[in-house]
Amino acid sequence: MTSLFQRNLVLVVLVLAFAGLTALPASAQTRSTARWSPRIESIVVKAGAMKNWRAALTASHLGRAFAVSASMPVPFADLDLVKNEDADELGRRVQVAARLVCQELDNKYPPTQFPIIEGYSGTECVRVTARESMEEANMVIARAKR
Repeated sequence: MTSLFQRNLVLVVLVLAFAGLTALPASAQTRSTARWSPRIESIVVKAGAMKNWRAALTASHLGRAFAVSASMPVPFADLDLVKNEDADELGRRVQVAARLVCQELDNKYPPTQFPIIEGYSGTECVRVTARESMEEANMVIARAKR
């Protein structure tokens, strides 16, 4: 009788221990609170955004007209934008990203095969995209220097 009792007792202890061990990770997850929410600091450089849909669509066949754009994030979390050297580095990164997104548009949609109804191509695309993106970069730099 004692051996049956001991065996059942051991079995009950093992079941309770197993149940306790499996419940432990779940209870640990519910107790923890998020104290840190990471944020990736970046500027998104966009090229080819359509400004006036009506003008673009009236000059073409409605079924054949489509808008294309490209974008690329430019991270700056590693830069100390208070320093002029790092602010200049952000500007250089924006210029490179503008060149890359415009080149991507020209490679995917060559202007010789896909006429541009509204927007820019080539060096004009790079100039306009970099100018628009640098407006956002300058706001970020000004906020950092406050």
